[in-house]
Amino acid sequence: MNTFPHMFSPYTIKGVKFKNRVFASPITTNRIVDHGYPTPEGIDAFETKARGGFAEVTITESFIDNEYSARHEHGLNVYSKNMTTFHMESIMTLTEAIKAHGAVASIQLNHIGAINHPDTIINHNNPIGPSSFIRKDGVQVDEMTVEMIKHVANNYAEASWNCKALGFDMVMLHGGHGWLLSQFISPRMNHRTDEYGGSMENRARFPIMVCKKIRELCGDDFLIEYRVSGSERIEGGMTLNDCIEFCKIIQDYVDIIHVTSGVYHSHVETKAFSSMYDKHGCNLDLAAAVKAAVHVPVVAVGGFNDPQQVEDAITSGKCDFVALGRQQFADPEFCNKAQTGRADQIAPCLRCSCFNPLPPNPNERPIPELWHCTVNPWSSRELRWRQAPLPKGRRKVLIIGGGVSGMYAALTAAERGHNVTLCEKTSKLGGLLWFTDVDTHKESLKRFRDSLVARCKYVGVNIMLNTTVTPKLIEGMKPDAAICAVGSHPFIPPIKGIENATHAIEIYKNLSLLGKKVVLIGGGAIGCESGFFFAEHCGCHVHILEMRDDVCKDSNDSQRRALIPRMKKVGMTWDCNVSVKEIINNGVKFMDKNQNEHFIDADNIIYACGNRSNDEIVKSLENIVPWFIVTGDAKKARTVKEATYEGFCAAMDIL
Repeated sequence: MNTFPHMFSPYTIKGVKFKNRVFASPITTNRIVDHGYPTPEGIDAFETKARGGFAEVTITESFIDNEYSARHEHGLNVYSKNMTTFHMESIMTLTEAIKAHGAVASIQLNHIGAINHPDTIINHNNPIGPSSFIRKDGVQVDEMTVEMIKHVANNYAEASWNCKALGFDMVMLHGGHGWLLSQFISPRMNHRTDEYGGSMENRARFPIMVCKKIRELCGDDFLIEYRVSGSERIEGGMTLNDCIEFCKIIQDYVDIIHVTSGVYHSHVETKAFSSMYDKHGCNLDLAAAVKAAVHVPVVAVGGFNDPQQVEDAITSGKCDFVALGRQQFADPEFCNKAQTGRADQIAPCLRCSCFNPLPPNPNERPIPELWHCTVNPWSSRELRWRQAPLPKGRRKVLIIGGGVSGMYAALTAAERGHNVTLCEKTSKLGGLLWFTDVDTHKESLKRFRDSLVARCKYVGVNIMLNTTVTPKLIEGMKPDAAICAVGSHPFIPPIKGIENATHAIEIYKNLSLLGKKVVLIGGGAIGCESGFFFAEHCGCHVHILEMRDDVCKDSNDSQRRALIPRMKKVGMTWDCNVSVKEIINNGVKFMDKNQNEHFIDADNIIYACGNRSNDEIVKSLENIVPWFIVTGDAKKARTVKEATYEGFCAAMDIL
């Protein structure tokens, strides 16, 4: 029986059949393009999504010329009039790979207009847009002449024709997130007084011209999907009413309307890319409003990470399709698992911004470690790991510890054909993630934990709970290899009176202990995230004491953008550059950076000062098995991402 009948119902547009209602939306991945053509890694990454069951796979944004529009290393060169044979063949291999699995091959075309950086422009000194102005960074933006408008529209059409010739079934025009097409629609950016400004009919002339020229050159059988921000969610920007008015106009020139929201350079704040604190399907209300006003099918995107969310969205009639972004990385088998009764094994996206390694300051270096997915170590590494050596035999593998690292090691080893036993000293799997049963902000992390449990059982891991591994037990089992993932424990800071404080994670066992006034020692990611939950869920006032110069410094930029405003909204406060001197029953003494002493009273004092590896357990178990590898927090206390990847790698190395 199909649990998700609406999600898996086919849909045909002008002879193009979509086998289900789930699209893989365009999103940047790693190592996919080299000088404008797809790399073997890129072809494999997109074929992986098609193989995973998506109805449509859209290549990440590519630019429509090398004259006025920005170009980056992730975009295919589909604008060149003199493509090399190698260039053409590699792109055609990409489209063939997508379509081989029954997916529709699409590509997002873009021009970023006024947001462009002058260094990327070849034939024009300044960025161009609907109106001239000087940006906050001092860059002059030139107003597009009518000749420029027509020329850029022609470039869209020429690039689309190249895409069709190279095997794509359709294009997505990026008319959202503050890029050029949306700049003409947005009252924030378009201040023209000619026929391309003023009324919505006038502002829509340029997007309509683009669509018409594509139609004229590519024919009616080449589909056009138009992506629009249902609301820019920014002062002076396009509102939902503006979007609806525009969509009523553009619908006669496109085949699908794809509803996102926000603008890229405020991507978290405007939900261009939602955070873990936004509801799943955060743009569904915008898509529903557009769908009620137009006669073409509508796509909703924004934080969907569960098949039931997709099914409910389509069943409700609020949209016709759902597009998944980062969820493609978390589990490219999303559709296949849902269709074959394995929805409980789907690794849900945690929305921790793997896609965006850009630093908060343009002058800073990018952050390469953010490229990879927390819950899927295969992501952006598919080709390399697919070529890994196969085991030379079926080994007897012991996994010590049932946290994230241990479970991922266990399921990976079992998938590779080994005989795997996982021993966990407590009565349940999941390690430190037990608190996700309580913290509602961590519901996706809880589902990830539960998916690992389901996957371990599915692949036949022998799970032994309430089993403490000792040297004697190891000697009796005689494993060929042992992976030690015994985790970590909270660090207790050497503060006078620390016995009067409680570790933040322990509070989840009894939230009623919090009281009304809470002092939280430690303003890193764990302190800030748990403190925010306590403040929002329990209504207490949380004040953080942090030794560094700011809170949440060990989180990435996107997470900080999402979390800190919410911390302020619920009334959290903090002091930074402080040293805590003493904890007493009713408060905390601390010194500020000028060595002035302060006292803050509290009903409860909590600390979150990091964790330390369980080194003593590791040392007691090593040197018994020749192949003994330590992973995750047992190696060094860090995050779920490292725990997942190290458990995976350790299992892959057992040959």
